[in-house]
Amino acid sequence: MVKRGVTKENIIDAATKVFFAYGYEKASVKMILEEAHAVTGSFYHFFPSKEALFEAVIERFLNGYTERISSILDDESLGIEQILEAFFNELKETAGIYYNVLQGDRLHWTVQRALHDRTLETLIQPLAKALARLQSDSTVKSCLHVDDQTLAGILIKGSEAILHSTAESSAEHYCSEKTKRNLMEFWKQILSF
Repeated sequence: MVKRGVTKENIIDAATKVFFAYGYEKASVKMILEEAHAVTGSFYHFFPSKEALFEAVIERFLNGYTERISSILDDESLGIEQILEAFFNELKETAGIYYNVLQGDRLHWTVQRALHDRTLETLIQPLAKALARLQSDSTVKSCLHVDDQTLAGILIKGSEAILHSTAESSAEHYCSEKTKRNLMEFWKQILSF
């Protein structure tokens, strides 16, 4: 039975607060229901498990970011340097939100890890599609002889290594000119543009 006025979005809102504060393991369905002012039947009406709700929370958080990145990568009027510039600007904006609004460095490690892993996963497919287009029109030529999906994975994981090359985790580090130069140099070496 669903408590009147309780929606799936109410439960996701409440779960976001609880998961971000306590992490996946310590968050309980009871805590989430109390935050949402809902009853057990409401929860199970919308979600089969706590894990499914956690996935919905992560999915919602990443949707906006993924849509913005995909629109950059899908824009056929942009060359590789313009794509990278737009990508870096999006990274700066997202890092600012993650650290300054969500207090990302204070989120429970389980939430940080889930956001990190899902972010990387969501970037590979749109990047592979853009790489296929850019290589077919000879805008870029990879020095690696691998398929576009693998190439996208290498570029994303290599970028991750650059972004996490120091112990410093902050919006300022991700947005620094040094980080931007290192990312551009890495991509230029792999894609020869």
